[in-house]
Amino acid sequence: MIKIFFRPLVITLGMGVFVSSALAEPLNSVATVDMQKLFAEYHLTKGAKAKVEADQALIGKENNEKLADIRKIADKIEALTKKLADGTIAPKAKEEFEHERKIEANKGNTLDSNRREWLNRRNKAINENIAVEMKKILDDIQVKVQAYASDNDIDMVFDKSAISASRTKLLTFSKDKFDVTGILLKSLNEGAK
Repeated sequence: MIKIFFRPLVITLGMGVFVSSALAEPLNSVATVDMQKLFAEYHLTKGAKAKVEADQALIGKENNEKLADIRKIADKIEALTKKLADGTIAPKAKEEFEHERKIEANKGNTLDSNRREWLNRRNKAINENIAVEMKKILDDIQVKVQAYASDNDIDMVFDKSAISASRTKLLTFSKDKFDVTGILLKSLNEGAK
């Protein structure tokens, strides 16, 4: 019972010593940055977004072409079904129409199954590319933020757009005078078209 009580106390005291020793050295400067804004307005992000949209449009076009082929088969099946509903057709012709309808239905099901697999593969590839591009862009932004902090003797830079697991902002308040988002955005987009 005593161990249960003292363990949190020892941990708390240890953290207090660590924090007080870290704060013993005064901070020269602190800054804030809106990483979401930097990411959204960075020219490389806009280029990556345009590429993704072009890829998605191409996938949509190819998917519509595949669906058009499937619709043609569905129309054939519907026409065969109407012929089968006609009570005046001969039994031999009816048998042929039923056989043809089954073949078309199998063909349509196979085409649709292949289309769905193809669509899943393409969407997965796009999502993987998006993740890779986002990581590159965020790494690039991070390097620029660190370089700016180093060049301007800034001890800490806080992301004012960061959100905790409970969906609350991590940085509750900061004065605008500490925000360097505009400066970094200008630097990031320097030389862009």
